Amino acid sequence: MAPYMGLMRSMSLKDKRTVVDFLMDDMKEHNDKEMFESSLKEWQRDTRFLSSSSAVTSHPAFRRIVNMGGNAVPFIIEEIAHKPSNLVWALNAIFHKKTGSGKTVTDACKLWIEELKKF
Repeated sequence: MAPYMGLMRSMSLKDKRTVVDFLMDDMKEHNDKEMFESSLKEWQRDTRFLSSSSAVTSHPAFRRIVNMGGNAVPFIIEEIAHKPSNLVWALNAIFHKKTGSGKTVTDACKLWIEELKKF
């Protein structure tokens, strides 16, 4: 850490803020990923034998993922691209959009992935 302290002292205030913002964003992303993965594991464990979609989507861990908002989207996309699941319905809640309504989970996952690739 000591070599970087000298470097930071010689930086402008604007550059110091840029470095700090970068480090804070990196920490936040790491924390978001941990929160997402922890919530995902809990949700999968607790809902794997449920057939009620309302029970699956009202589970507290699912709600935590939805409440992460846009921060959860890259993790959700990565997960459903790898293995389609009911997790796709979190995207409907985050974006307030019913993409894939009436479709199979696999089709809904494909639709969301295609939709989000546009951005």
